[in-house]
Amino acid sequence: MKSTVSTVDFDAVLGLARAENIDGILTTSEYPVNVVAYVGEALGLPSLSREVASVCTNKLRQREIFAANGLNVPFFKLISETDPLEPYGDFPYVVKPVDSSASRGVTLVRDAAELKKAVDFAREYSRSGKVLLESVIGGSEFSVETLTQNGETHIVNITEKATRGDGCFVEDTHIEPARISEAEWKIISDEVLRGIKAIGLDNCPSHTEVKLWNGRAYIIEMACRLGGDYITSDLVPLSTGVDMLGNLINLALGRKIDAEPRFSKCSCVQFLNESNYSRAVEFINSGDSHIVRSEVLPYSADPILDSGGRLGYVILQAERMDEIEAILEKIR
Repeated sequence: MKSTVSTVDFDAVLGLARAENIDGILTTSEYPVNVVAYVGEALGLPSLSREVASVCTNKLRQREIFAANGLNVPFFKLISETDPLEPYGDFPYVVKPVDSSASRGVTLVRDAAELKKAVDFAREYSRSGKVLLESVIGGSEFSVETLTQNGETHIVNITEKATRGDGCFVEDTHIEPARISEAEWKIISDEVLRGIKAIGLDNCPSHTEVKLWNGRAYIIEMACRLGGDYITSDLVPLSTGVDMLGNLINLALGRKIDAEPRFSKCSCVQFLNESNYSRAVEFINSGDSHIVRSEVLPYSADPILDSGGRLGYVILQAERMDEIEAILEKIR
């Protein structure tokens, strides 16, 4: 039976799920996670709870829960439409929508002249119209890919991230495994596990963005879904052999997951932008043996404000990290 419903229409999806007598429900994207939890709870299916879905799609609630449970958090403040902005002068800040994803509406603010513009910009991308202001956390950025089933969490890999550095926080490169020490791996892993416990996340994957700064890990945000940007679809399987999509299906069906690495290799995705476009296209056309797959879109000089504005990508796999580094040196 073919049916067309919106993935964010709670009652329509539930009605269809009941009509089809489904065995499980899942999503690979951000917006439908609340619907997945709603249907899963209504039908008694293995899934994350509605409370967890609500928290993981609300950056303010995450900050509040992490602070209440003693996790490392920056200064943060919800900015309403009537709040004066003059009291906020300890620049720089990060301004972001409370309930968006893919770096949409996120801006680094360096002075008062930029603040009002950044708040208005963030509000455009917020479904609720709510905007969060945070102090800037320095250091290096990573993401942590996990699978949690029946209260047991498996940290599958840690991804090293690089952004454009132009104040919009759009990721430019992802590398696995992250080039960090065992001690740093533990610092990051421990904080993510504390965050998962504080939220109560269970029977779902998570993609947690983290910054490592002055020996401490700070959770930027935690999503109760697989990581995007080809991280869990490509990089994790290429670097570990773990099938994240297959495990997502097993989670949804209540089957035992398998998060045990099969091997240890290196993988990377480099995105194309207006600066590296010609170098990256030349490399892709060379047919280098490290290339797993790629996509090249038409060139544009327009500013890349979110992940949807990038000009393509190339995914790499190698036995050693120095092979990845040599290629990135050519094309970044």
